Amino acid sequence: MKLSSFCLLLAASGASGFAFNNGQASRPSFTSLSMSAGIYYSTSTGNTETVAGYIAEASGLSTDDIADASNDEIQGHDALIVGAPTWHTGADEQRSGTSWDDWLYDTLPNLDLDGKKVAVFGVGDQESYSDNFCDAAGELYDLFETKGCKMFGLTSTDGYSHSESKAEVDGKFVGLMCDEDNQYDMSEDRAKAWIAQLKEEGFF
Repeated sequence: MKLSSFCLLLAASGASGFAFNNGQASRPSFTSLSMSAGIYYSTSTGNTETVAGYIAEASGLSTDDIADASNDEIQGHDALIVGAPTWHTGADEQRSGTSWDDWLYDTLPNLDLDGKKVAVFGVGDQESYSDNFCDAAGELYDLFETKGCKMFGLTSTDGYSHSESKAEVDGKFVGLMCDEDNQYDMSEDRAKAWIAQLKEEGFF
């Protein structure tokens, strides 16, 4: 009887997707046992790190600064969520003012990412920088797409008050856009909705 109960408990824990260590349930590191994914960002004021945290909470993934990521780590993932702020407004390249600026042009060209799933998020200020809202997110999108990545997670521009953005493609944002200066109270819900969208799109 005791053995039977233990088997039932083991089966239940396996079906739920959780592992038990010393009586504690731990969340799986990835949303699928057959895939690996990670969140990579860089930040100047901490706003992008905050949004990355919302995305991590909604997805169950871990976050890392792109400056700390190894090439093998990036290439080893099946899917990447990447995000940046925009500081070099109006620039054609190196728009984020963070570690992304060097990484995108010195490291990314040397990586084999063909066919990898990528979703982009950006953080900006649509009131003070209305003409350049989240431009760096557009740079991430363009360069990862050029490397042969499959891009996911485009979103509607409804609910924003910006004038122009290089993060728009065919009337949609290239990913999740957040404004921690003017709409900070919306970021967490936007992140949850975006992760739900990515799941529907087959990103995870």
